Amino acid sequence: MGAWGTGLYANDTASDIKFEYVDMLRRGVRNEEIVAAMIRDQGECIDDPEDAPLFWFALADMQWNYGRLMPEVKEKALYYLTQDGDLEVWREAGIKKLNAWLETRKQLEEKLHTPQPPVKKVMPYRVYKCEWKLGDVFAYQFQGEISKAYGCFGKYIVFRKIDEGSEWPGNIVPIIEISNWIGDHVPSLEEVRQMELLPIGNHPLSFARNPNLQLKYRIRLLSTSRKVIPKERLTFIGNLPAEVKAMSPWVSYMDDQDYLGWEGTKINRRIEKEVIECFFAWKKFRETGEV
Repeated sequence: MGAWGTGLYANDTASDIKFEYVDMLRRGVRNEEIVAAMIRDQGECIDDPEDAPLFWFALADMQWNYGRLMPEVKEKALYYLTQDGDLEVWREAGIKKLNAWLETRKQLEEKLHTPQPPVKKVMPYRVYKCEWKLGDVFAYQFQGEISKAYGCFGKYIVFRKIDEGSEWPGNIVPIIEISNWIGDHVPSLEEVRQMELLPIGNHPLSFARNPNLQLKYRIRLLSTSRKVIPKERLTFIGNLPAEVKAMSPWVSYMDDQDYLGWEGTKINRRIEKEVIECFFAWKKFRETGEV
């Protein structure tokens, strides 16, 4: 049990149970099915003398909060409130923290003996699904502040959707490759076909240290809704079939664990900064060998 406080959810186990329970409710899973799934999937936790109480405490508390407390879950939680398997870690932490945790347990016990509220309505997730086809090619026009610093304001980059990926809580986002090109015009599909790819998943420094490094060219373009897509900056060029095309010796496909977000979103790796800095870093490295 990793704990950072004496509150009911100030530990990894209870915090995870809270998240998982609400997550499945929002996905439309029935209350009884959630419990069955959690018991099945959390067997190691339930069998652990320190974690089992936290599992049942958190599950009972969350079910009570949402007006869905099942008798068998309540019974399990009340049983563990009479045991001391979860107390040893707090005894080691000192009397002050032990007493604080005992107070948390007392409050939970009192709560479980009171009538639960009516069934609480749960808002389902609203998820986004990318509507672009595999192979769709777009030009994106820079209009952010960083593009001014690099002399790229109003210029274009090109990317192509080559795959799809799932992003929590179920958004289907495009996986793209970005051409190693920044230009003043929207290129033709034939021009795009001749372009090399930008190794957006690597910095030249890594390659300089390890020339055998397999470079990463696939990257997720995160979107949570249609509203965040800057349609005014995008120009559809056409479709190149999404099979792997002829690539330069620099190119090899790797995983798509890296990601980009659109400008104006809360995602910390935004497309303009990441692409511009990556483009000029690789340009310098190829021309001078310096990083």
